[in-house]
Amino acid sequence: MFTLDPVYSDGMVLQRDVENMIRGRADAGAEVTLTACGGSYSAAADEKGRFEIALPAQPACQEPCEFTLSCGGEARTIRDILFGDVFHITGQSNMELPIRRTYDPFSDVFRKPDCPMIREFRAPVDNCFDPELELDSFTGGCWTRSDSEAALDMSAAGYFFAKTLYDDIKIPIGLVNTSAGGAPIEGRLPCRILREYGDYDEFLDKANQPDYIEKTMAEDMAREGAYFADIEQRDKLGAKILAGESPEGEKVSFPVDISDAPGRVWFYNDIDLPEDFPEQGAMLLLGTMTDRDVAYINGKRVGETGYMYPPRFYQIPEGTLAGGRNRIAVLLDVRGRFGGVTRGKRWCLKSGDKIVDLTSGWTMCRAVDAECLVPATFFQGLPLAVYGKTTAPAYGLNFKAMLIYQAESNGYNADKYAALFTRFVEYYRERCGYDIPVISTQLPEFGVPDDSWARLREAQLECCKIPGTAMAVTIGLGESNDLHPINKWDVGKRLAIATKALVYDKKGYEPVTCKSAVYEQGGVMLRFTESVALGEDEGYFETVTGGEVRTVKPAARDGGLFIPADKKPDMIRYAWRSDPEKPCLFDGRGLPVSPFRISL
Repeated sequence: MFTLDPVYSDGMVLQRDVENMIRGRADAGAEVTLTACGGSYSAAADEKGRFEIALPAQPACQEPCEFTLSCGGEARTIRDILFGDVFHITGQSNMELPIRRTYDPFSDVFRKPDCPMIREFRAPVDNCFDPELELDSFTGGCWTRSDSEAALDMSAAGYFFAKTLYDDIKIPIGLVNTSAGGAPIEGRLPCRILREYGDYDEFLDKANQPDYIEKTMAEDMAREGAYFADIEQRDKLGAKILAGESPEGEKVSFPVDISDAPGRVWFYNDIDLPEDFPEQGAMLLLGTMTDRDVAYINGKRVGETGYMYPPRFYQIPEGTLAGGRNRIAVLLDVRGRFGGVTRGKRWCLKSGDKIVDLTSGWTMCRAVDAECLVPATFFQGLPLAVYGKTTAPAYGLNFKAMLIYQAESNGYNADKYAALFTRFVEYYRERCGYDIPVISTQLPEFGVPDDSWARLREAQLECCKIPGTAMAVTIGLGESNDLHPINKWDVGKRLAIATKALVYDKKGYEPVTCKSAVYEQGGVMLRFTESVALGEDEGYFETVTGGEVRTVKPAARDGGLFIPADKKPDMIRYAWRSDPEKPCLFDGRGLPVSPFRISL
């Protein structure tokens, strides 16, 4: 009996022009033979039952091939194999975000994947806090072709990067995806490295206990079960609202903020549909909410979302809508101090080009008051969690480069991010045995209430000093009211531009940034690493003098910028905010210059 590691499966892409190891498990001492690419290659399993067979370097190919492995009278065939360029894509939920989540019901453009030369292996997110465990194989996963029915579940940023690159180089692209929503950079570092910092010792001492995950999950489930059972028992309004009764409440229009009032709220709205509103293909669109919602039309459940981030695009089953009067009801469970309906999103019924606005006409009824619910432990958001089973197995694979879209969960320690990310790159390169190029994704805009994301962008810019790295600047591609902006097409294109320059053209790729600030009569002259172009300023340039921050109007001069100032300021800042959604400073490629601050 023998098995292959999950990554060696139908539809895989192997890195061209390098020796690849084909790995799996068999009885100790058993000989395994690989027949592939016109040759035959063998290796025996070691005392632990692990085998690896070296396949000589192969050129890129557009025509799929097959491998056959045999051991002790058994045989396995791997089909539809390509050789091309393989990229390790990783990070948080914005790299994990599937193509289907980039759907915008108000846009005629939805880029569906359709290129059979692009494939993705999605590794399972498997949390682990064992301080010694480092698996040499993923615990599951399979390859997805981008022209298959499952392609909409591929990483959007990853696919659009691959499509842009493929259209240029015409070589098959493989993506090995180990992204994990909410995972901080320290989640991808081993225990012994985390111990170097001292900040994580108390947590590691607790989490390294053998029953930590099981015990914590049991406690969380018991607490949540009791909490929601109590709310369900005390909710006396829901049944009445769904039955068509109209209890008294507050008349509201969306959006609605709910502060310091955890518990359950019901919204209901009685609307008259126009006679020509088509029921087929109808959707109920409710933006996003905090935290859990359940939506009903005429007493029938049409959709449910358990947490704040996903868009509420609910398909309405045929037979649900009625001619004339219809009741829409929404249950909203607020678990913490803040909840409600997100600002800047659309609330409507939509079918084809017919839209019924749902902004106004709502009645809000308070059904249950409760204490804040202590949230369940989010394991993959913790240090070490996605190292041993999700990150470490990638060390044994050959990649052209790594693409990482990560940092959202590091707002709490933004000032330490550059050191942690640098250590991550150093350790990854040490373990994989070569200086893999690393292309990072600077965070786009998002409306956090402090400057943590500005400081994170600064730390990411600092990480560009690591040799063999590049960074895609993505301000202007985010959404102030959504952690998961849908424009992953342009994110992918910018990642491809950086990758092409760094990996293929060997020219290096550093984001354009400010290199000097010199005070002269009447202002400060800013010089950049290359000439910049100034667009329409949105008030993003500021002088900082003492504790005073003043918005100033820059002027283009000699390839740089002149910042007016009556006296010498302490610092100049550009786009130093959480959501600089309209960049006004661009490099020679027309791409935005990274936000920065520079002292005088």
